Amino acid sequence: MIRISISAFIITSLAVAFTACNKSIGVSSSTTGWPYDYKAENAFRASAAFSSQVPPGMVEIPGGSFVVDDVDEFETANRRIRPNELNTRRTLSVNSFYIDKHEIRNIDWREYLNWLTAVYGNVAPEIIEKARPDMNAWTKGLSDNEPFLMNYFTHPSFNEYPVVCITWEQAAAYCSWRSDRANELRLIKAGVIQAPNFRAIAEMTTLEAVENAIFTSKKFFTGQQDNLAKTYNSMYPDFRLPSEDEWEFAAYARKSTDPENKVRIYPWGERNNGKLSQLQRDQQKAHYNQSGANINSNVFSRTVPVGSFAPNDFGLYNMAGNVNEWVFDQYTTRGNLNRIDSVDVLDTFLPDYHKSTDSRVYKGGSWKDPVYWLHPASRRYLDRNKSANDIGFRCAMSIVPGRL
Repeated sequence: MIRISISAFIITSLAVAFTACNKSIGVSSSTTGWPYDYKAENAFRASAAFSSQVPPGMVEIPGGSFVVDDVDEFETANRRIRPNELNTRRTLSVNSFYIDKHEIRNIDWREYLNWLTAVYGNVAPEIIEKARPDMNAWTKGLSDNEPFLMNYFTHPSFNEYPVVCITWEQAAAYCSWRSDRANELRLIKAGVIQAPNFRAIAEMTTLEAVENAIFTSKKFFTGQQDNLAKTYNSMYPDFRLPSEDEWEFAAYARKSTDPENKVRIYPWGERNNGKLSQLQRDQQKAHYNQSGANINSNVFSRTVPVGSFAPNDFGLYNMAGNVNEWVFDQYTTRGNLNRIDSVDVLDTFLPDYHKSTDSRVYKGGSWKDPVYWLHPASRRYLDRNKSANDIGFRCAMSIVPGRL
C-alpha cells in the first residue's frame, strides 16, 4: 500500500510540476527542441525551421589525438605502488563528435516521462514505470534524506539539477527516445511529416495501434512510416552515451593549439583567480567532497544545478564533480596500462568482476567523492541495471560527414 501511494504521489507531482513550469507558449526543450506545450493545438505551427546543424544542447568536439603521460603534474594521487612502474602512457584518439554541454537535468527526464505518459498511459503503463528513476536510491547510506526522496525529481526547484538514480539501461533508452523526438521535430518543421495527433493517440486502446501511430527514425528510413522509404539529409544520427575515450577526451579539453607539453590534472579551463591558493582555486571549479570527511554526515551536501561552476575549455560544464556520468563501455581492463596503475585499481583488487558483461563504466567524480575521482582517467563500474544517487549522464552523437 505504501509503495502504491508513493507512486501515485510521484505521478501527480510529475504532472503538476511539468505543467506548472512549462505552460508558457513557445517555451522549448533544450535537449529535443520540442515545445513543452506540444499537446496544445498548433503547438508546432510557429516553429521556424532549424538554422543550425548542431543538435540542441550540444557542443562540437573536434577530433584529435594526444598522449596521456605519467608526468608528475598529471597525477592526482600515488598512481603506482613502486616508483619505477611507469607504464601508464597511452594515446587518446577520437573522431569529431557532439556531446551535451550539461548533464541531463530533472526537467529533461520529466519531459521524457511526460511524453511516455501521453502516449502509453492508457495501453502500457508499465513502460512509464520502467522509465522512472529509483528515487529510493537517494536513501542509500543516508539516514536523513526524506526531503530528497519526495522532492528532488518532482519539485520545480530542482528543474536544473542533474537527474540521478538512473540505470545505464534507462540512460540508453532516453538516448533512443531523444533521437526519435529530435528527428521527428526536424521533419515536422521541414514539412516532411505531420505533427502527431496526441488526442487521437490517447483514445487508442491497444499497444499495437499506438506503436503504429508514433514516429521512430527506424520506421521512417525502412519505409514502415507512411509505407514509403524516405531519405532526408538533415536527419540527426542517433543520440547515444559517449564512449569512454570520447568522454575522457572531452573532459581533458585539450585543443590542437595547446603546447605539446601542456597537461591538465582536472577538466577545467585556465583562469586567473588572483591571489587565491591552489586549493581555493580548485574548490571553486567543481562540486566534490572537499572536506575529506564522511559526506553522508551532511544532509545539505548534494548535487548542484548543471550550469554551476565555470565550463572547461570546450565549454562543457561539470565534467568533474557534481555527479558521475555513465559512458557506453563495458568495464574491462585497459590492456595498454600497467595493471598496478591505480587508474585500473579495481582490476587489481577485483580481478574477476570485469569479466561480467553487465558491468558499465562511469566517470567524473561526484558531490560525495574525494578529488581523486575527478581525474578524467579515473574509472569505476556498476551493473547496467543498477542506479545510484551520485550517477547521472549526458548524451553524445557521432558527426557523420555530409550530414551534420
